[in-house]
Amino acid sequence: MGVTETLEIFPLKVLRDLIQLHFLRIPTRPGATRPLFDLLERHNVSVKFLLEGCSGDFNRDLIICIAKDGFALLEPELKEVTDRMQAQALELQPSVAVVRVLGAHFDIRPGTSGLLFGALDQAGIKVFSIATTITSSLCVIPDDQVAAAERVIGRTFAVPKKK
Repeated sequence: MGVTETLEIFPLKVLRDLIQLHFLRIPTRPGATRPLFDLLERHNVSVKFLLEGCSGDFNRDLIICIAKDGFALLEPELKEVTDRMQAQALELQPSVAVVRVLGAHFDIRPGTSGLLFGALDQAGIKVFSIATTITSSLCVIPDDQVAAAERVIGRTFAVPKKK
């Protein structure tokens, strides 16, 4: 990517009015997260963002974002599900949004995620979670910072105009 070239992306996808659930230090064993996914299925709650990662000592963390109305359905059973998964804790981050930046040829243009997250950081946008794929970068940010994030992304990338 040259100095004057601005990387073109597809229209931003923003999912708002979500809550982030962060299950900490779930033991790594077959079926450990099954109680959570059974609960989600039972209440017909879809996951808008999911990230799993190692937290050391044969444990893992699981982060999901769901709609606030879905959380209201799950909340009465979350303590029991957290205990059944043997998670050390459940941390909630209310009022979040998932922002997806999708770009053609991200896979052959190294540094696009760094460009995105660096620009958000410089603008003071708090990023709770990050996920990247070969063609996209996703981040979970405070819902009240979406407009600022859209401005930053619009200055960093060539974003198609809304119709």
